[in-house]
Amino acid sequence: MKSRVSIGFGITFVVVGLAVSRVSWVAPAAADDTVAAATAVALTAVGGEGGSYTYIGANKCKKCHLPEHKSWAKLKHATALEALQPDQATEKKAKASLDPKKDYSKDATCVACHSVGFGKPSGYAIPDAADEKAVKESKELAGVGCEACHGPGSEYSKLHEEIMKSKRKYKQDEMYAAGMNKMDEKVCLTCHNEKSPTIDKTAKFDFAKKKDENTHEHTPPKQRE
Repeated sequence: MKSRVSIGFGITFVVVGLAVSRVSWVAPAAADDTVAAATAVALTAVGGEGGSYTYIGANKCKKCHLPEHKSWAKLKHATALEALQPDQATEKKAKASLDPKKDYSKDATCVACHSVGFGKPSGYAIPDAADEKAVKESKELAGVGCEACHGPGSEYSKLHEEIMKSKRKYKQDEMYAAGMNKMDEKVCLTCHNEKSPTIDKTAKFDFAKKKDENTHEHTPPKQRE
């Protein structure tokens, strides 16, 4: 597992995916003021310049980040959407004065923090139960997956592949420029806040503790400067 290359992780689940592209090698930036130029060249090569970022799903991420994906899959974030279904997480729902028998997986307020990209064009959409194709496709973004924290991976996954192929060094700012979120407490507080009915409002969110306990295995990026 240590031989695998992980690019650009902060906390959760991401793990970024492998996308097919043809790029030329981009030389490592010699100084900080040249990082932006190097990133622009790489993103242009993979089609990311000026484009919008879209969600690709955790299954594409695991192609390059299998240890992270395996460890994430064992945690509650991976099955967060299932917890909204009837007779799931009953004790926690009852404690929060929620009806354990009710199906909250169709409630937009709840789904927003139990899925990836809900409400956005390429994000999770509540499927029609009678539409088998829609139900199958929705599973790709069900639960709090990689991109719920790291951001939509359409472009930084391509940059990740270019870096792996060229074996060049890179700076984290390159990943941010390609749409990856900077992992800090603000990302977590998007959902872990006082608006959540199951959050202990008397306890301060401990980012330093939570990022290591409830996310995924962290493999040090070998090529990051």
